[in-house]
Parts: sequence; structure tokens; C-alpha cells
Amino acid sequence: MYWISKSIHKLNRFRRQLIVFLSVLGPGIIVMIADNDAGGISTYAVTGSKYGFKLLWIFILLIPMAYFVQEMTVRLGAVTKRGHAEAIFDGFGPFWGWFSIVDLAITDWLTLVTEYIGMTAAMSLFGIPPWITIIGVTLILFAIVLTGKYWTFERLTLFFCLFNFVYIPAAFWAMATPTAPIWGEVFRGFYEPNLSGFNMDLIFILL
Repeated sequence: MYWISKSIHKLNRFRRQLIVFLSVLGPGIIVMIADNDAGGISTYAVTGSKYGFKLLWIFILLIPMAYFVQEMTVRLGAVTKRGHAEAIFDGFGPFWGWFSIVDLAITDWLTLVTEYIGMTAAMSLFGIPPWITIIGVTLILFAIVLTGKYWTFERLTLFFCLFNFVYIPAAFWAMATPTAPIWGEVFRGFYEPNLSGFNMDLIFILL
């Protein structure tokens, strides 16, 4: 009986730890996949059409940068128990605090514009008029903000995140077409930096 009770206790503790881990992991997955939005996909497509696989080596630099920036942000919130803007107000004063808020508001607004453009373009493929898409998306956004049911919409967002796996078979399908390059050229893009045709357009894409 002792070992049975011990096993049940360990299973319950593991279950609680797993629930806590998944609760923390959920927002992390959403943040990780957030750049696969309409603006991001458009940027990837344009960059690929111009430079092919020549800029893949940039990911070697971006992955650790993205990890440490997000890790520091999480650590900041966990230690100070405050949001990013509130920590800036306390640490650097009202000027930089308001600067961060205004900057974030402008960036969010521009991002939202690109999202609307991407969604109207995507739904137009199915014959849905842009005005219907705009009204539908706006109602969904209002529902998210006004109801305050964050966990419900987080689960829905995580469900839609699963659709990102479609890029894996899509990549193999694209590479199997007659005009596609060989896989060796793809891997070469990761270890052989190529800055041929260095200009302001390339600088903008890198930034």
C-alpha cells in the first residue's frame, strides 16, 4: 500500500507541475509563432524571391538574440512583479516610460493594419468581400477585449498555432518541383554568408 500511495502522490505532483509548465508554455508558444503573421509571411516571400537562401545564416544570429531578449523580459516581470512599461517608468522616469508606450502603440497600430491587409487578401481567395472580413475580425477583437476571457482565446490561438506545421510539408512539396534548387543550396545558406549586392534595401531587410 505504501508504494501505491507513493506512486499516486508522485503522479498528482507531476500532474500539477505539468499544468503549471503548460500554463507558462502557452504564451511562450504564441510569442514564438507571432511573427508568422500576414506581414511576416509577406516579408519572407519577398525576401526569398529576391535573395533566395543567401540570408539564412542570419537565423544563426537571430535565434540567440530572440531567446535572450524574451528570457530577460520574462525575468524582469517575474522578479519585479511589474509590466514592462511600469518598470521603465520606475527605472528611467516618465519621459522614457511614455516614449515606450507611444512607441508600442504606434507599432501595434501599424502591425494591426498589416494584419487586416493580410486577412482581407487571404479571405478574398475564397470570394469573401473585404468589408465582411474587416467587420468580422473587428468583432472578434472587441470580443477578446471586452469579455476579458484571456484563457479561452489563448486556447483558440494555440489551436490555430498548430496550422504552422503546414509549412513543413509545404517546404518538401516546393523543393520537389522541377525548378526548385537542391537541398545543398539551402544548407549552404546557413553556413556561407553572402552579402553580394549590399545596399540599403538589404540593410532594411536585415533590420
